Order: sequence, then structure tokens, then C-alpha cells
Amino acid sequence: MKVTNGKTPNYDGLISLAKANNGIIRTQQAIEAGFSKPYLARAVQNDVIEKVAHGVYIGKHEYEDKLYVFQLKYSRLIFSCYTSAYLLELTTRDVESIYATAPRNYNTSKLLGKNIIVREAECYGLGATETTTMFGNKVKLHNAERTLCDFFNPKYAGDKFVQVEVLKNYLQSKEKNLTKLFDYAKQLGVLEELRKRVEVLL
Repeated sequence: MKVTNGKTPNYDGLISLAKANNGIIRTQQAIEAGFSKPYLARAVQNDVIEKVAHGVYIGKHEYEDKLYVFQLKYSRLIFSCYTSAYLLELTTRDVESIYATAPRNYNTSKLLGKNIIVREAECYGLGATETTTMFGNKVKLHNAERTLCDFFNPKYAGDKFVQVEVLKNYLQSKEKNLTKLFDYAKQLGVLEELRKRVEVLL
């Protein structure tokens, strides 16, 4: 650890705070725990924590929960399509890009060039729910029914293997809800195609 002003600061409390929050420290949490902003800045300089977003830090030796940090930065976005399918274990394909849905007129210019695929949708909140990442943090995503509908959207130009994989895994799930699925499909304009594919596999 580096020395500041001839003294080695004690960061044990800050490290404990990070561990208690799955490796994540938010500025407000730190202040409420008695740590000042200058103290956080020194901790970054001394390689104790790393700043990963505005007001968001992770412990230096903690694994970064990228999806959780992403939603802390872009709180209005909801994980969808490939990303929600992966989180819901409907596919084993963990693609490098993050897929998310935004409300209409959302400013996506700040996301350009960051391996983020954002689709604006009027029904962006349809099927919104929460799940827990592998690091134990809660994130927002579209549920299985909405996710499946997105894979059959006429604008979908992705991997057809994943499309079929997601459908098959959904139909094998004990938690499938075909009534909800077809209701969503009707609202999203994919009912005819999706119903045909479901009837073939059931």
C-alpha cells in the first residue's frame, strides 16, 4: 500500500464495507458510514478501491459485477434479448455486447462504441422484473415471456440457433406461462409467428 503524507491510512473499514456490499461501494454509502470524499479519493490513489462509474467503486481485489455497475450508471435501461436470456438461463450464449431496452426518446449517444445494443420501445416496461446476478446483486431485466417475444421480433437479425434454444428451454421450463406469452406476443405484434413455432415444438 502506498504512503500518503508519511502515514499509511487504515482502510480496513472501507474494505469491510465493500465486502458487505458484494464488492461495491457507492459514494452515499461511504459517507453514511463515516468516510469522506477525500478519503475515497486517497483510497483510489493507493490502489485500495477502483472507481468504475460516477459515485461507484469496487474493492481492488473484488470481481467487478459489470451488469450491476451498468445499471447503476444507466438506471432507466432494462436488460433484454441475449442478456436477459442469459441471466434467465434460457441460453448458454454469453455474448460480449450488453443488450438493453430503453424508453422512447432516450438519449443513446453516450452509449456509442461501448459494446452496448440498445433498442427503444414503447412497451419497454412490459414484462420488467428483477433477478440476481452471480455476484448476488439485483438487476432489472425482461421476464422470460417478454424476452422470448423479442427473439421473434421481425427486426431480430441475430443467431437463429439461439432463437430456437431460447424457445426450447422456455417450453421445457416448469415456470412457463403460455397465456402470458401469447398475451405479450399479441401486444408486441409477434403472435402469429410465435404461436406457429410453439405448436410445432409442443
